[in-house]
Amino acid sequence: MSRVRSHFPKRLGIVLLAGIVAVNTLLVIPSVQAAELRAVVKGDRGPAVIELQIRLKAASLDPGPVDGVFGSRTDTAVRSFQGARSLQVTGIVDTATWTALGGAANPVLESGDRGSRVLELQRQLLAAGHNPGPLDGVYGSKTTAAVAAFQTAASLPATGDADQATWDRLFTSTVLLRRGSTGSAVVEVQTHLAALGFPPGTIDGKFGLLTEAAVRAFQSSYVLRVTGEVDLATRDALRREDTGPGAILLRRGDRGAAVLALQTRLTGVGFSPGSLDGAYGDRTVAAVDRFQNTFRLGGDGSFDEMTDKRLAAFERDAARGYAAGYTPGGGAEQWRGLVTEVFARWGLDDPACANASDPATCVPGQVEAALDVMYCESKGTPFAVNVTSGVTGLFQHRLTYWAERVGRVRAQFSDFPSDASPYEPEHNMMIAALLVWESRNALLRNLAAGRSIDDGPHPWSHWTCRRAIG
Repeated sequence: MSRVRSHFPKRLGIVLLAGIVAVNTLLVIPSVQAAELRAVVKGDRGPAVIELQIRLKAASLDPGPVDGVFGSRTDTAVRSFQGARSLQVTGIVDTATWTALGGAANPVLESGDRGSRVLELQRQLLAAGHNPGPLDGVYGSKTTAAVAAFQTAASLPATGDADQATWDRLFTSTVLLRRGSTGSAVVEVQTHLAALGFPPGTIDGKFGLLTEAAVRAFQSSYVLRVTGEVDLATRDALRREDTGPGAILLRRGDRGAAVLALQTRLTGVGFSPGSLDGAYGDRTVAAVDRFQNTFRLGGDGSFDEMTDKRLAAFERDAARGYAAGYTPGGGAEQWRGLVTEVFARWGLDDPACANASDPATCVPGQVEAALDVMYCESKGTPFAVNVTSGVTGLFQHRLTYWAERVGRVRAQFSDFPSDASPYEPEHNMMIAALLVWESRNALLRNLAAGRSIDDGPHPWSHWTCRRAIG
């Protein structure tokens, strides 16, 4: 099925003078060779950060003082630069960002190399779960084997040499927390997730399915690598975004263009405030309150900065549906073509029989049933979210089961993306088709064994809306 995309998508060696310090003296900065540059992120310090700040200033951006400290102003400048250059906006200065700034990142390291960069590589490998042997700065056979193992796990060519792609993937793949982790670091992550409107379940310091699902949802909404694990980029994004409720931007009684813009945004993601009249009245308060309750945000229907952040994140999710052709009010019928295409890939568009000569053992095609269930579940809205249960998308999937079901689809279709989103109509349909396919196959096996079709299981047994089709 073609719609399921594959993967389903010199200034060096000189002494630099930069910046006037507060006492009006020139700050002399040591030169940084290209081989010394590495991936850097907020919180880092040192010569590579100095070089970054100088290059950002050269690009007419303001990273703050050229002091070698990667703080908030440097982070903002990096993100502005990445956005302007159509790079992935992560705040991480990776190979692509260094290249766009006019420099290189980490050097290629290989067997026989020695020194501080090898030691850094060994530490990163160990943090990523690949034992390089002694942390001694010597690139020996164990380090080579650990690099090759990491490259294989990261779907990179397993050369055993630490090239630029390996450095970048190591930096962004270092897992800090994953399912099964416990402790205060998990509490911190859960607290940030809850504050940002990605409910992780009970804040108990236990990284379980609900926390994993919340991490995946956060990563998807904030355009991070979707793994369900907390890596450096995810942790830093959580810390950066959780700034508290913030100021109240709009409230009951306000009027004007800003209120109209908010009403338009709410309508676009399915939280209609009624008339788009620019008046923050009862219905707008109710719409904002409903949005806050859906994502477990604090609030009383006033529009604060945190609600604005969560709305912006949800707009990014909703954009997937619009990009796939969603028309508000179009119902489930607007998805007939895509449903037919997806279900045909699973062989669910035509009848299937346990015994071709016995009509009583035949199960009908499931396209019409899919449209009926979809309408019952979501009215055909690809970003529908149930305020009570949190089920999501066209077929209202539970996010706690999403990652495991994505893996089961990938076992059948290797081109299905591991970072599939429940807000992407095609992905949502593929997960639904998986569940129907599994149930129908179980039913056919029972029919072949002489049992009645009424004994089940019903092809749509996972949905309460199976009542819509009998």
